[in-house]
Amino acid sequence: MKILYWTDLFLPDVGGIETFSMDLIPALQARGHEVTVVTSALTQDHTTVEELNGIPVHRFPTWHALRTNDLKLLMSARKAITDLKRKFDPDVTHVHFGATAYTFMQTQRAAKAPIVTTVHALPDTSLLQSSLFSKLVAESAHVNAVSVQGYNRLSQAFPQAAECMSYVYYGLGPAAHREVEVVPPSFEQPVILCLGRLIPQKGFDVALKAFAKVESVVPDARLAIVGEGSEEATLKRLAAKLGIAMKVDFPGPVPPENVYQVINTATMLLMPSRYEGLPLVSLQAAKMQRPIISSDVDGLPELIIDGQSGLVLRENNEEELAEAIISLFQNPARAVAMGKAAALRLEERFGFENCVDQYERLYHEAVSAAD
Repeated sequence: MKILYWTDLFLPDVGGIETFSMDLIPALQARGHEVTVVTSALTQDHTTVEELNGIPVHRFPTWHALRTNDLKLLMSARKAITDLKRKFDPDVTHVHFGATAYTFMQTQRAAKAPIVTTVHALPDTSLLQSSLFSKLVAESAHVNAVSVQGYNRLSQAFPQAAECMSYVYYGLGPAAHREVEVVPPSFEQPVILCLGRLIPQKGFDVALKAFAKVESVVPDARLAIVGEGSEEATLKRLAAKLGIAMKVDFPGPVPPENVYQVINTATMLLMPSRYEGLPLVSLQAAKMQRPIISSDVDGLPELIIDGQSGLVLRENNEEELAEAIISLFQNPARAVAMGKAAALRLEERFGFENCVDQYERLYHEAVSAAD
């Protein structure tokens, strides 16, 4: 089967979708499928073609054109994408819904292949009500969320398409899952970890405000905010304003192959997100037996069972977050037990081969329905 794989970004841009894609695509290739990636880059203003670990990757300047409102560049990218679609002639197209989906829809006539759409984070109902998203749902053979809660929101918003919707959990494949020995979390040199893109969605500003309350109770603690993004300067200014800059580290992005080593340095992981799908880093932290403190948004509570495999809190609440962090520092045995419970839940519910099986089944069903 020929699969056109559409995603906003792809490695070396680092993120959960990018890392997951570097697991899913080789697994599909190993099962005999031909996969071509269509993607963009944050600042790229030209088209490139490369082979990345045996995967053909076509990068178009769609993201840059949309951000800069460069209509001439956008039209040029649309033409090039149209030409690629006609040349590749896919049997099915897998779209990860994001900012460049507009360009996908504008070029859809070039290839009449059925569409399987994956929806990750849903910020609010306004996205669900947008004409672009509604059109993509209407034209998709199948739409899947990455969590049960995400599926519930989608099926409630589009009851007429509910029978063509499902959820598919992530799994940790070779790119996301390295065989790294688990180092027990340290409470003598405690490190609180935030790992992800430095964007408002992740709520790292809430983590900083909570840490300002924690460091007076746990004076040896440090906060590491690992990643890169548009909010880096804002977060650094906030740390300085709160008087905690000397205890907060911003080491920058970490390549996928080093994520487990970074998690091994942490005592716990914070995920104070404002909205999410099912963040890959939560699965990775569970694999390394770290307790996770997260917001009660979409997929996170499906991995993190409150009081068992972590703590689940209301979003945007630095008071509750600070209290939760302090409670785990004051009871290390409970924190360690939560980390082990998270690893067990990961093993029971989030298998990678099952994830690949489900996507392959969706592709086959989409193609069969189109015949």
